[in-house]
This record gives sequence, structure tokens and C-alpha cells, in this order.
Amino acid sequence: MKKLLLSLALVLSPLMLTAQNAQKIGIVDTQTIFTSMPETKAAQSQLDELAGKYENEVATMESELKKQYEDYEKEAANLTEAMKVRKQQDLEELQRRILTHRQVAAQDLQKKQMELLAPIQTKIHEAINKVGSENGFAYILDASQLLYVGSNGQDVTALVRSKLGI
Repeated sequence: MKKLLLSLALVLSPLMLTAQNAQKIGIVDTQTIFTSMPETKAAQSQLDELAGKYENEVATMESELKKQYEDYEKEAANLTEAMKVRKQQDLEELQRRILTHRQVAAQDLQKKQMELLAPIQTKIHEAINKVGSENGFAYILDASQLLYVGSNGQDVTALVRSKLGI
């Protein structure tokens, strides 16, 4: 019986120590921090400018397509079949170029977005790591993915913002 009680005490003692020494858990709202950073606003401004440039280019190309199509409709009655086919092929080629330009523009925008935003996300992650180590947190979780936060959870968003100087 003594052996049973002794072995039970040995098994339960680490569990009781863990319960008494509850680990600090922090919660941070990275989305709020991300959107409030000046670097994010500057990056978004660059992305908007680039998107506007691409939109203008596509609009110019579409305007040219419309003009060529209208010219084709006006001249169609006076053109030979071979000339009609050639004009139609030219119109289709211009449509393909517009589509290709849109796709390339979307890819370029996505690449530029990743290029501009990755350093900002890294900076936030580093600040979270510093806050965690300086304040003795065992875990810092993102608030956007939490379904429940108990009394042991502490919001460290303000600490991270302070660490980033915002």
C-alpha cells in the first residue's frame, strides 16, 4: 500500500507543480498592428500606384481595341473576305495581348506585394519574440485565430506596438 501511495505521489507531483506554476500566455492582434504601421501604409500606396499604372495601360489597350473594332465595322462592307479575315485576326490578337497584359500585371502586383509586405511581417514577428522573451511568456497567440481566451491569457498587443514604436 505504501508503495502504491508513494508511486501515486511521484506521478502526481509534477502535475501539481505545473498547475501551480501556470505558464503565461499572451494574445496579440497582429492584423491591427499590421494595418497601423506606417510601413504598411507606404507599401499600400506603392501598390495602389502600380495597380493604377496597369489599369491605365489596359484601358488604353481596350480603347484601341474598341476603335479598331468600330473601324472594322465601318469598313467591313467594302473589304474583301481575305481582308476581313486579316482584320478579325488582328482584333483577336489585340484581345489576347490585353488578356496577357492583365495576367502579367496581376502576377507583378502579387510579387510586389510579397516583396513589400514580407519585411513588415518579419519586423512584427521579431517584436513579438522580444516581447515574449522579455516578459516571460510561454506562448503568444494571434487573436484572429482564437475562439476562447481564459483568465490566464494576457493581451500583449500594446506591448508589441510599443516595441515597434507605433
